[in-house]
Amino acid sequence: MRALEQGRFDLVLSDYNVPGFDGISALEAVRSRHPDTPFLFVSGALGEDLAIELLKRGATDYVLKDRLERLAPSVRRALREAEGHRARKRTEEALRKSEERYQLVIRATFDAVWDWDLETDRVEWSEAIGQVLGHDLREAGPDLSWWLQYIHAEDLPRVMSSLQHRRDTGAERWRDEFRFQRKDGGYSYVVVQGILVRNTKGKATRMVGAIQDISELRRAEEERERLLREAQQRVEFEQQLIGIVSHDLRNPLGSILAGASMLVQREGLEPWVAKTAARILTSASRANRMIRDLLDFTQSRMGSGIPVRPTPLDFHALTLQVVEETRAAHAERDIDVLQSGEGAGHWDADRLAQLLSNLLSNALKYSPASTPVRVETHGEAERVVLRVHNQGEPIGPELLPRIFEPLQRGKRKAAHSDRSIGLGLYIVRQLVRAHGGRVEVRSTGEEGTTFTVELPRTAPGGPGAE
Repeated sequence: MRALEQGRFDLVLSDYNVPGFDGISALEAVRSRHPDTPFLFVSGALGEDLAIELLKRGATDYVLKDRLERLAPSVRRALREAEGHRARKRTEEALRKSEERYQLVIRATFDAVWDWDLETDRVEWSEAIGQVLGHDLREAGPDLSWWLQYIHAEDLPRVMSSLQHRRDTGAERWRDEFRFQRKDGGYSYVVVQGILVRNTKGKATRMVGAIQDISELRRAEEERERLLREAQQRVEFEQQLIGIVSHDLRNPLGSILAGASMLVQREGLEPWVAKTAARILTSASRANRMIRDLLDFTQSRMGSGIPVRPTPLDFHALTLQVVEETRAAHAERDIDVLQSGEGAGHWDADRLAQLLSNLLSNALKYSPASTPVRVETHGEAERVVLRVHNQGEPIGPELLPRIFEPLQRGKRKAAHSDRSIGLGLYIVRQLVRAHGGRVEVRSTGEEGTTFTVELPRTAPGGPGAE
């Protein structure tokens, strides 16, 4: 019994008559613990009825002691049959696990799986047909005609042609998309994919595949295409807007600016005429800046970016020029300038003037009138640095991360003449990027607000630029 518990044996040979232990008890003890191990009886005498009973109870064979020459062949046969039995069990277990995995995959993918015997035209469907196509498995017919009747009439000829072509050309796979009628009468978009199995002569004999409902995917694709069309229409509208603003608005505005400038410079005007001309010039200049910002905004949003034309330039000199122009327009404000290092480089003069003007206007607008605005320019080995600083209420933490986004403005309400469309700092960032630089802002109640711009000495497109 200890040997039985250990189980380290391939075959059991037992006499039918064992002292204190009969053969049937020995057979039952082995079978209860090792049902697949060969068990052979070796006995001096076994009647036919007893031999049959032993075989029925699970004995593999029996050999009489007066015929021991049969023992070796019987042992070999028993071992061979036992190994064959174990191999079958392993195969059956592998098939069971494979079938289990197959069923789990079908359940996990929510696809309706089908198996089509092309020689008999019989089709077997998985239970998921109800989930995918809305039809009860019990309604599915044994052949392909049941499936074909629910394909949309406009799609059916194409589907049949595609399927036949794949069968006839030696293809291994077939894929198509079409509309399939659900049980409620509506249609779903489905994709069908199949693998063709061919015999040694290349003839397709079987096809296995799956059907998946892609209605949501198609709706998402249609929505994406609709949004793309709308985006394209917006781009076309913006292009038309650029044309309108560039020509139909800027040309008459230029005439107004020129006329107002001439009037302001003329001597001997009556006070009310000079005052009116100055207002016209101020309003026209503000409108011109707004148009310029709108054009730059539209160009940058269209993906083309703001174009720059680098030329040799002294950054310090340009800064002083813009500061003087700003002082003339804001005589009541103090603007301090600090400059150091080499200022030579290649940049777009008009665009840098626009950049600095926007930063100065922002600093003046959002700082107390009694405090100065400080402008610093500093030349380093490979770059120049611009800082514009002002005192006053800091930029709120909720606005700071979005300060360079379009249509963002601080809390302070500007006077009517200072109102903007909230594109100034957005344009600043776009101009800095166009020059290959970067811009950042720091703002606290103790230190005030500082915008820092770093530019390489040569903007993209300039001589020596990478």
